[in-house]
Formats: sequence, C-alpha cells, structure tokens
Amino acid sequence: MKVLMLLCALCALSSATEFVDDPDVELPSFMRICNRDDPELGQCLKDSIERLLPELKNGIPSIGFPAIDPFTQDSSYFEYKNQQMYGSLHIKSAKTYGLSRAKIQNVRATAEDDSFAMEVDVQFPKLITEGKYKGEGRFNAIKVVSKGYFNVTTTDVTTTWKISGRSTQRNGETYVLIDKFDMSPEVGDMKIFATGLFPDPGLNQVALDFVNQYWPSLYKEMLPETRRSWEPIMLDVINKMFNRVPYRRLLPKTETE
Repeated sequence: MKVLMLLCALCALSSATEFVDDPDVELPSFMRICNRDDPELGQCLKDSIERLLPELKNGIPSIGFPAIDPFTQDSSYFEYKNQQMYGSLHIKSAKTYGLSRAKIQNVRATAEDDSFAMEVDVQFPKLITEGKYKGEGRFNAIKVVSKGYFNVTTTDVTTTWKISGRSTQRNGETYVLIDKFDMSPEVGDMKIFATGLFPDPGLNQVALDFVNQYWPSLYKEMLPETRRSWEPIMLDVINKMFNRVPYRRLLPKTETE
C-alpha cells in the first residue's frame, strides 16, 4: 500500500507560510508587474510567470520564494482510506527536480479590489521526486510496515491550477490571502522505484512491477483521496509571495490623471 502512496509524492511542495511586514520589499527587476484592471490581464500574468520560472530555480528571497530546482522538503505526510484499504506515508528529505522547466500554456485571471482568481494551464516535461519514506498499509486484517528510498519519475504532466483568494488587511496594508487551490494532474507516463516495501527482494520487485504496470488506474483512484494532504501544502507555497507583497504592488490599478 505504501508504494501506491508514492504516486502522489510529486504534489508535496511544503514550507511554512511566512508573514513579513515589509510593504516596500524590493521586487526583482525581471518581474513584470500587471495592472489588475488590464483587459489582457491573463496574458500579462502568463508573461510574468514565464519570466519568473527560470529565476525561481535558485529562489528569490526578496519575495519569499525558496529554490525550486531542486525543491527540498524536509517532511510531508499522506493518508489514503477506503472501505478495505488504509495507507499512510511519511516522506522525509525529499527533492523534486524539473519544476523550473514548466511550460505555461495559458492564464485566465480576474482581479477585483476584494478578490482574486486565476487559472493556469501548465505542463511539466519531466519531474523526478526522490527521498526517504516510512509507511504503513492495511488491507482488511493484513498489515505491512516498511521504509526505504523512493524515486518517482513522471513525464508529460499537464494540469490546470485553479487559484482564488480574497483581500485581507494587515498593519494598514491590503494583501491577498489565497484560500482555495485545486488541480487534477494528468500524467503521460510514470516510473516508480522503491526499496524496503517488503523484506524479501523478490516480493519487493513483484510489488514494483505491479504498480508500474497498473499505475494509471491506481493514480486516478488515489488522487482525490490525497487532496486533504496536498491542498494545504500548495496554499502555503502560493501564499509565500502573496503574504509578503501588498496587493497594490503585486497588481496595482492603472494610474489615471
């Protein structure tokens, strides 16, 4: 059961949200600033994200973004439950490679004084997530506990990030708090490797062969069940910048005479 939980490891981009009261924080020169009332807001944001992605590889500390390629996560936890099966997975010292190579296909956005919403169509040519894991699986009365190393390689990952939030006040400034995030990644291909699933190497290989053959149906079944684990993680990541830079600076209004 633990190896099934590895199917969703690529969703785990975790870090704690930071609140930094510095409304005049210096924005990077390569960052394109879009006006919230721009009729071509979606295209402007697409250009801005495309400019940011290569720079995010090494991180942009001034606006609160850590390095994303590789993106290191110290710890994350997943659970999966249905009527007969239960699985838990604790991932430690994981690294994800390939995030900065994302291709932004399209962006649709609306920005009001009290709300913000954006949909981003994105494609990742190749993602590799590796690290250590400890897991527990139960099927009816059968229980298995295991730990080891894992590597999940996915290619042609496509999804739409659906992001929305509302304005909030802090120390006299208006910020945007992103409170909803949704996605349903579609994966072209996936290869999974893991040690320690079972003590016997032969049985370990049988389990890997099974999952690597039937991963599409297993992934489709598990993704909705793991949402409660990865949605808070993704909200934390997105809010790194939104909690640091005031709304008037991230998405200013067009100046009028």
